Amino acid sequence: MFGMLKRPDNLCALGAIAIIASGACAQTAWVSVWADEFNGSVLNSSNWEVMLGTGTNYGLTAWGNNELQYYTGRTQNLTVGSGMLTITARAESYFGSSYTSARIRSLNKRDFTYGRVEARMKVPAGQGLWPALWMLPSTTTYGGWAAGGEIDILETVNAADQAHGTIHHGGQWPSNQQIGGSLAGNWSADFNVYAMEWEPDEIRWYVNGSQYFAVTSNQWFSANATSNDRAPFDRPFHFLINLAVGGNWPGNPNASTPFPAQFQIDYLRMLQRPAQGPATGTAPRATARIEAENFDVGGATFAYFDTEASNVGGVLRTQEAVDIEVCSEGGHNVGWFRPGEWMEYTVNVPRTGRYEFRLRFATPNSSCTYRVAANGVDVSPITLLFPSGAWQTYRTQKVNVDLTSGVNVIRLTNTSSVAGREYNINWIELVVPGDADGDGSVSIEDLYAFENSRASFPDVDGDGTAYTAFDRATLIRLIRATDRTP
Repeated sequence: MFGMLKRPDNLCALGAIAIIASGACAQTAWVSVWADEFNGSVLNSSNWEVMLGTGTNYGLTAWGNNELQYYTGRTQNLTVGSGMLTITARAESYFGSSYTSARIRSLNKRDFTYGRVEARMKVPAGQGLWPALWMLPSTTTYGGWAAGGEIDILETVNAADQAHGTIHHGGQWPSNQQIGGSLAGNWSADFNVYAMEWEPDEIRWYVNGSQYFAVTSNQWFSANATSNDRAPFDRPFHFLINLAVGGNWPGNPNASTPFPAQFQIDYLRMLQRPAQGPATGTAPRATARIEAENFDVGGATFAYFDTEASNVGGVLRTQEAVDIEVCSEGGHNVGWFRPGEWMEYTVNVPRTGRYEFRLRFATPNSSCTYRVAANGVDVSPITLLFPSGAWQTYRTQKVNVDLTSGVNVIRLTNTSSVAGREYNINWIELVVPGDADGDGSVSIEDLYAFENSRASFPDVDGDGTAYTAFDRATLIRLIRATDRTP
């Protein structure tokens, strides 16, 4: 709602292109979590707050956009009836303004993080008219507008011949930025269903079931959380519905503008995917080996991203798009892990500190790379993988990562910059260097475990070969570093 939409942005991110080109990925279905069908005779106060005035009560002048209307809660401007919310803009003198209209919000009543928003609406057309369904952050985590973000689900202006979907992000005004797309049509002629799908790393816009724009976390940012790729769109947001008159974007009304003008909303619905979580139901201890095929449940673009819409291997988790096949080392592996693809694993980290992230991979391709993130923040550099020789010949690669105790969502991404740099993954491990008994620390007990039972993590030096003289020497060196010399 804030700021003028200048042009559609290019769908330059690999993820957006892949999803549009390949069709919808197999993923967990959306589930209804809230709706307002506007079936009563008055606005439901458990869902909505009526905003009043010219913006001064909310720290804004002319609502931040040089708008001309005075917002009221009168029935002349705001009604619910016949299964419809109707906002009416009028040309009338009211408390010093030349126009009246209405604006409502769901702040601290209906606040959501991620989901699919659907609304059946009919917008007015006319010079200076600006109807909008949009969302603002419900907290000040990332600061003021637009460092805290804004999602515009639908806006039209003037002739209502373009449906606009936009995000605002970046720095606090005047260092704000925006990315948007639009779809041409005669949108004031009838009701249409407008939708926005908001997921951790992608936001998509639809009209009547057809997608017309998408933006990814590679394109947005918050100046106040530069290490968090998902900021600012990883916090609760609330809805706003209003019909503005005039302002920086549409300009002023003129003699041709039809008053009274009506913005009608048949329904507003919120759907979400079942919560992301570990495939086994309980977050495993981070120091336990995690099979690659046990990526989180939650669906495509939420718990994983795969550039194909089907499970090519088709032997396990067949309803998911991730490619899973039988592994030469036993069990299964994730196959053909392509550039740009990623998977997430929810784990329970026993203590804050440094871990070795170990990746068991196979590929005949050269110069593949990967990166590890935890809770949306990169914790490793881009790391090079050398060829193992064949698709089912495995080797182990390790990189140090710093983690915080508690539940962490670990993301593994193929960061290779060249198409065709693919690899298979058998398992991942997060290991405290030298922690042979898996208790999260290094002590003399680890040497006993190593010598007597070869338990948990005997490959201490991470070279892919277990229980060697080099492993024993490395373990002794690590124990001595703790001042508990055996």
